[in-house]
Amino acid sequence: MNQFSFKRFLVLVLLIALGAGIGIGIQHYFFLKPASQDLAVTELSQVYVPQADNSFICEGESTFSNNLYPSLMLSFGAVAPEFVKCITVHLKNVEQGQKYQIKVSSHLFQVAFIKTIVMENSEFSFTPEIPWNYTALRSVNQLRPETIVISVIASSGKTAQASFAVMIHPINEVVSKVYDSDTNQWQDTSICFAAYVNENHPLINGIIQDAVAKSGIARFSGYEFGSKTVKEQIQAVWDTLASRRLNYVDLATTSSQVSGVSSQYVRFIDQSLKDQGANCVDASILFASIFRRIGLRSVLFFIPGHCFVGVYDTEKGGQLIGLETTLLSSASFSDAVIAGDREMGMALETMGQSGYSSVDISLARDSGVQPIEFESTP
Repeated sequence: MNQFSFKRFLVLVLLIALGAGIGIGIQHYFFLKPASQDLAVTELSQVYVPQADNSFICEGESTFSNNLYPSLMLSFGAVAPEFVKCITVHLKNVEQGQKYQIKVSSHLFQVAFIKTIVMENSEFSFTPEIPWNYTALRSVNQLRPETIVISVIASSGKTAQASFAVMIHPINEVVSKVYDSDTNQWQDTSICFAAYVNENHPLINGIIQDAVAKSGIARFSGYEFGSKTVKEQIQAVWDTLASRRLNYVDLATTSSQVSGVSSQYVRFIDQSLKDQGANCVDASILFASIFRRIGLRSVLFFIPGHCFVGVYDTEKGGQLIGLETTLLSSASFSDAVIAGDREMGMALETMGQSGYSSVDISLARDSGVQPIEFESTP
């Protein structure tokens, strides 16, 4: 089975890590021995139309043991097309020199994929460039099956058909790392979280207006007036969200466990605000979204079992101010900064080891990872 090509993706991750200014050797994070078996599909799922003994057959499969993750596809679709080329078609016992029209269809496609190929060998496999319906992928909110149908017609008139089921995971299930069987290494995909940071979300306008009204800050100016005002702006955002009684909720479950994939449930910022609850990742994404909107450069830090946000005190880098967002409903801003700076020191000492990574949102945007489009919450 064709696997994802991680070469382009690794360049993105290394750029993000280096851009955080913390000198991390993120490649050491990748050499993790998998705790579970390879992600490769162990069995092809197929249904055949009865054929004569000398007829050709077709088969289909998808990556991650027939599991699709819209979070990966929407995060990297425009940057790394290999993340959306996740369907593989196999033809066997075909006649050399004959033309074969291959059609792949699903409700998740904009239109059916159709391609005609002249066969040079008796067997042929390829990964089609599927015209995914990204609106449909964005709207998946719970785990569900989807059928992929493959139909093939030969110029001789012979036909074959196969169908296989894939499990579509909810958009809120964010993939943090995957196991690449080609290299026998875990690959960090925490850059995927940058797509859930949405500085363009319309709800941020109201938060900024509240912060200006309650904090005494005339306006949010980003780095215009130096590093001293940066912490004042961070506190204004903190105090405003605290006044909205956003509570810490330890919810990080996923829809199902899939071999070779590590994922976590993450709320979009409108879901956190509506629920008035957020876990460490949810809250860090919310703060990072607001900070980016007001012109501050934010970084998501991931340590084993936890996430927190940091903000640079100057536009080009400088010192990072840590913020422990889980204290929003239980401690002061000063306490949150003290806790965040303490975690920051620990993270910087161990960054590059297993379970430690960072995502500079500005560099993620420069690399092409854009926010997943806002969708009204029912």
